[in-house]
Amino acid sequence: MIAALVVTSASVPSAWAGAPMGLPTAYLGQDHWGAGVEYGHEQMDLEAEGTVVEHFATTDFAWTQRFQMEDVAGNMILGTLGYGLADNWDIFLRAGAANSSGTIIIPAADTGALWQQDEFDASFGFAGGGGTRATFWKSNAWSIGGLAQFLWFNPGDSSFSVPDPLIPDESWMGDVSLSYWQAQVSVAVAYEGDALRLWAGPFLQILRGDLDFNGQALIGGNVRTLSWTSDLEESSPLGGHFGASLKVTDEWNLWAEGQVMSDFWLVSVGLVFVLDRSLDL
Repeated sequence: MIAALVVTSASVPSAWAGAPMGLPTAYLGQDHWGAGVEYGHEQMDLEAEGTVVEHFATTDFAWTQRFQMEDVAGNMILGTLGYGLADNWDIFLRAGAANSSGTIIIPAADTGALWQQDEFDASFGFAGGGGTRATFWKSNAWSIGGLAQFLWFNPGDSSFSVPDPLIPDESWMGDVSLSYWQAQVSVAVAYEGDALRLWAGPFLQILRGDLDFNGQALIGGNVRTLSWTSDLEESSPLGGHFGASLKVTDEWNLWAEGQVMSDFWLVSVGLVFVLDRSLDL
């Protein structure tokens, strides 16, 4: 598990976004299976920079453009399947859907004197990935654990229309798409009572994402093809997470958690069913 934490944090570029993490320690038990469902809601502010290309009849005009996405909200619904490799080590897979909405803001120039904006509203698209969690140390009711996970999000496209930030008489019209890989690495201290478990700790959040546009530039009766490709990022990859789980029965566990960063927050809930014996495959 320690090796997985190091490799994940070293191999994925820094950026934004979040996903449910759930319990930070192993809980399935060796050779036991678990299945569940999770819901998460997040809100964040993002920054992007990329190249805009306007295609004329005989040549192309390209320039570097900054973008901002404010009050970006996302919802995700994920099904999970986990397996206990050992009493202190679980692995899991996730698959489901996620959407995203917010405001895309385009400054006219580096001075930001003129800003154009339009709403981004992407429908549900595929989300999936996997990860691992482990218990590093345990003494009576106290334990220390960690989690490493990755997910891929691909919300649906959204229509987009704004005046050209450089030429106000020209309009941009088309579709904008958002996609990203995201990873989280966390550690936490947990306290476990008879039925209630509480935990809290820091986490590292890292991602590589794209904000792309394909459409047209319209001015008068002239129509030209316009496209941009930009990379998303944020400046604060460190945050804190906390949560609680309730053992409803020997098989059913209900949990809730929160994640907080300087420009991001997420709340999520989950329900897990743990089989009391292994499945023969």
